[in-house]
Amino acid sequence: MSKYNEQVEALMVQQTKDEGTNFRALEYGLKQKLQDGAIQQQDVAIALQVASAIGSLSSRVLYANVKRAAQQSVEQTEKVGR
Repeated sequence: MSKYNEQVEALMVQQTKDEGTNFRALEYGLKQKLQDGAIQQQDVAIALQVASAIGSLSSRVLYANVKRAAQQSVEQTEKVGR
């Protein structure tokens, strides 16, 4: 997961500078987080950037799955809060 964290930081830096980001490492990290059930809201934006950069069908499906997992997490949090 540390490679994922490094690439997330690189992605944040890239937004202010023009440095490279390993989108495949981010994709792998997102898959791991999805499998572990550890998706957070910021992961949706990262998944969107990964899908845009890679452009493959699998990266777009990953984005949809990450978005769905984040939405389910929000809905569960709202149910618990009631």
